Amino acid sequence: MNEKIIKQRKQNMKIYSIYRGISLDLIFYYAIEFLFLTQVKHISSSDVVLGNAFYAIFMMIFQIPASIIVDKIGTKRCTILANIFNGIFVILIMCCQNIWNLIFAQFISSICFSLKDISDKALIRYSIPNGKKQGEIFSKMESKGYKHYFLLNAFTSIFSGFLYVINPYIPMIASLGFTILATIISLGFIDIEEDKNKEETKEQGKYVQELLECIKFIAYSQRLRSLFLYSGITWGIFCVMGSYRASILVDIGTPEQIITIVAAIVGIGSSMGSKNQLRFHKKFRNKSLSIIMLTITIAILIAGITGSINTSYLVSLIILTICFTTINFSKGVSEVLITRYLSNFAKDKILTQIYAVNAIIRNGLRAIISLFGSYLLRITTTAHSMILLGIILFVIMLGLISYMKARLGKKPEEYDEKEILT
Repeated sequence: MNEKIIKQRKQNMKIYSIYRGISLDLIFYYAIEFLFLTQVKHISSSDVVLGNAFYAIFMMIFQIPASIIVDKIGTKRCTILANIFNGIFVILIMCCQNIWNLIFAQFISSICFSLKDISDKALIRYSIPNGKKQGEIFSKMESKGYKHYFLLNAFTSIFSGFLYVINPYIPMIASLGFTILATIISLGFIDIEEDKNKEETKEQGKYVQELLECIKFIAYSQRLRSLFLYSGITWGIFCVMGSYRASILVDIGTPEQIITIVAAIVGIGSSMGSKNQLRFHKKFRNKSLSIIMLTITIAILIAGITGSINTSYLVSLIILTICFTTINFSKGVSEVLITRYLSNFAKDKILTQIYAVNAIIRNGLRAIISLFGSYLLRITTTAHSMILLGIILFVIMLGLISYMKARLGKKPEEYDEKEILT
């Protein structure tokens, strides 16, 4: 292997987990997002969830253009550009005055993460040499980045609540600072797409042809269809629960500082999930995704029931914290495993297309779930909304587990040739 490429690979792998820990998502922001938008900007809770639905719709629209842009200008440039858009998003949120401003901010954020979700993952995959342990190395690198992010997010969440009480704009400025830091770190990456280095920039027609081949492969692949369905449904639920968590805590009279402490605890749960995803996978194998879905369904139902019955504040707070920590532990496990499973049996040349199609489907399902979640908040309480979502998810879960059972968890030689793109 070219010595220069080896050094480039090592450079990327050296800084990736640090970069991922800082830039996976916004630091300081999500612990106070609901409070900032509802209390400072006076946007209703249902409109906050509605804004998230528009974000998902924009993400769905931008995936194919984003994959073309990543393919054309390279993973490094797209990663840098994405982080710049992330900073613009934070500024727009600070200037937000109504639901339309929020929707425009979500539009900018969707550009950021449409690029970022493809370029970040592709960048590290291209940096790992081909081999039998490529998937395991990728999983470890990605889980390390998730762990760093969740721990950092948990630590800063505690402070964000106290800073929010002093001045709501302080944690927002801190969040902007982290986007600038992520942009600076991303300058240290190097594009290592060997196939692209060996040939001239692809013509648009050739890219479209490869994309159509990828879509054809996906259409034949029952394994990928199962993963896309699972990824979309669980991601939509995770996102809605992020808003519902703050909403139900406000409903039971929780102070701002305690809300962000709960967010910190929940963040630690996500970190533990991402850290232990490999152990979880080895223990449960092809049952891993089914167990995750069952766990989050039960946790949502218990949280909704707790918020709807008349019990002491302390008991409610403890139960809700346990439920949301369980949900986020499942999230930490699920997100890393899904990324790993999607890249199994596929060559590097179609990774960006697979990630793009997955993002389209999961954001489409997230939009549907978020729109429904927003509607529920308009007609009933957060607790009752969670119970209804939990019941619906339980029904969906039974059908999805049955569908996935015969399509996931096999050894490579047990799959049909159409499931493996060579």
